[in-house]
Amino acid sequence: MVIPKFNVSDFDKYKGITCPKNYLKMYCRKMGAYVKDKELLIHFFQESLTGVAITWYTNLEPSRVHPSKDLMVTFVRQYQYNSDMAPDRVQL
Repeated sequence: MVIPKFNVSDFDKYKGITCPKNYLKMYCRKMGAYVKDKELLIHFFQESLTGVAITWYTNLEPSRVHPSKDLMVTFVRQYQYNSDMAPDRVQL
C-alpha cells in the first residue's frame, strides 16, 4: 500500500481563536488518506495546534485523548465560544 506523503507544516495551525468546527473540517480533509490510522490522526492533530490550543491539549487528562472522536468532541466544546461569538450575516 502506498501512503501519500504530507508535511505538518502544510497545516494552518489552530491558535484557539477561530471556529473549531471549520478547523476540524480542514484537518479532516488534509488527513483523509489516513482516516483508518487513529493513532496517526491524534499524533498529527497535536502537531497542528499552537498557542493556547497546544497548552489546552497538553493539559488534557490522558483519558480524553483517545479515541479520536472523543478528542474532537472535547476540542469543539473547548473552543465553541469562538463560533458563538462570530457575527452572522444578519448581524453584519
